[in-house]
Amino acid sequence: MAMDPGREAQYAAETETLRVIGAPVTLARPDTARAPIIFTSPHSGAVYPESFTRRSDLSLSALRANEDAFVDRLFAPAAAIGAPLLCARFPRCFVDVNRGPDELPPHWGLPAARVTSRAEAGFGVIPLNIDHETPIYREPLLAGAARLRIEALYRPYHQALQGLIDECLAHFGRAVIIDCHSMPGFAALGSRRDDIVLGNRFGQSCAPRTTALFENAFRQCGYSVSRNYPYAGGFVTRHYGRSPQQPQRAVQTLQIEINRDLYLNSVTLAPKTKGYARLSRDIQDIIWAAIEGFGEARHSAAGARAAE
Repeated sequence: MAMDPGREAQYAAETETLRVIGAPVTLARPDTARAPIIFTSPHSGAVYPESFTRRSDLSLSALRANEDAFVDRLFAPAAAIGAPLLCARFPRCFVDVNRGPDELPPHWGLPAARVTSRAEAGFGVIPLNIDHETPIYREPLLAGAARLRIEALYRPYHQALQGLIDECLAHFGRAVIIDCHSMPGFAALGSRRDDIVLGNRFGQSCAPRTTALFENAFRQCGYSVSRNYPYAGGFVTRHYGRSPQQPQRAVQTLQIEINRDLYLNSVTLAPKTKGYARLSRDIQDIIWAAIEGFGEARHSAAGARAAE
């Protein structure tokens, strides 16, 4: 029996979008891993195929509203310093790898779906809304199309991350995931957020020393830092990190949220020249401090700068 033309068109669009996106991740590896640290940027993907954007009434800038723009570039020095950096290439509004694979809209009626408040609001693994009032798609998205995305993009990202974890465990006996994000500069009621928010699931996903190391490093660079509010960590932090039931688990996770107003023009989504340059230099120093704190690095950040 022939497929309905609308369904056929949607599947064709999905296939074309996945073709244009191509490889689901980029992975920058160090020549020599010097610490059991893995840096990740799951929401900085910026490949927006026309076969995807034409299905929405939203502008490209609106679709990019929740993108962690340039976070992958800010943490790019990690590989040269001694730790891998894993990044998603696809947009967060297309597939969100910081959600569970079963966080799916209940109206699809899928037996494996897990009903969460985020999935009900359209912010699950396959986002349907860009905010609480604005749908992404002009026409309803088919559940079958979502399955294609999960298999082609979501699972490869997490397979790559698990592979890096396994490598760290084999080489160092432990692994520390630093999940890197950005956040709007102001809360909904208008108060300015701190420069940095560190999320450790209220102490559940990593050792106190891990959080303290990053908090101190950011503070020494002059940034204001808070913990867990309004972002305590998402699926990656919860799923891969240790927990009260597994306090000796060898995998830790810490989420970093960077205030976009430090480095990004919120209207044009272009980097602020001075702010971006300063933040980029500071993050490089913070990466050095983390690798020194956890691993086998033999050079201090100051020594590395002097040698350049």
